[in-house]
Amino acid sequence: MALTRRSESTTVYLQAKHYCLWQELKHPVEGCEAVEVKNPKTDVVSTKHGFKYNSVVGRAVKLEKYDTEKKYSTRYFGFKLHLKDGEDLYVLDMPYQSQLLRRFLRVAPNINWLLPLSITVFKGKKQDGSEELGVWFQQSGETVRAFYTREKPNGMPSAKQDPDTHEWDFREQHRWLVGQLKAVTVPAIEEAGKRIEPPVKPAHVEDFGNEYPPEPEAPEPHHRASDEITDDDVPF
Repeated sequence: MALTRRSESTTVYLQAKHYCLWQELKHPVEGCEAVEVKNPKTDVVSTKHGFKYNSVVGRAVKLEKYDTEKKYSTRYFGFKLHLKDGEDLYVLDMPYQSQLLRRFLRVAPNINWLLPLSITVFKGKKQDGSEELGVWFQQSGETVRAFYTREKPNGMPSAKQDPDTHEWDFREQHRWLVGQLKAVTVPAIEEAGKRIEPPVKPAHVEDFGNEYPPEPEAPEPHHRASDEITDDDVPF
């Protein structure tokens, strides 16, 4: 198994938060950790329980989009990456505005979907010294480098800077990368996933209990309140 702790189920749902891979639980169990989370909309602090992991390793067998639309008070949309390791299945949530998805979008074309993929989440630092969520992709013991970069965009549109405020707008760039993900990466993973039996059972909303997925702890970097994503921004 690619994680150090075995779940009662062969399916483990993971999120990149609290500077780790977080498996949230509906109810506390022996050995789990408690984390206090502040809702950015209401400022209400609540306690969440779960397990923290550094890395997950598995063969990618499925990448699916999700959109809860009006089912909850907050709309959740993004992608779920299914990783298979033996009989165990890990479902990694990648919300549309998350740092994890932004990193994944840039490295995806360089990933060999026929090989196991290792994803490590850690506490990183920006050039100004502030903390941010770090994500490290590896295959065969080597770092998977970004395919889309500022120096070599490979067709990726540049971010736009407001001439007055000098703030950067990444929305058009992000939409383009998501379009590439749907057109190229999703079919490639589906083709690779056909070589693993039995077929992967899709994840359902009910598997997350009453909170699917749980409310984000705080807005992600590069997406300020003024850059809020609307229905027109979602390429689904």
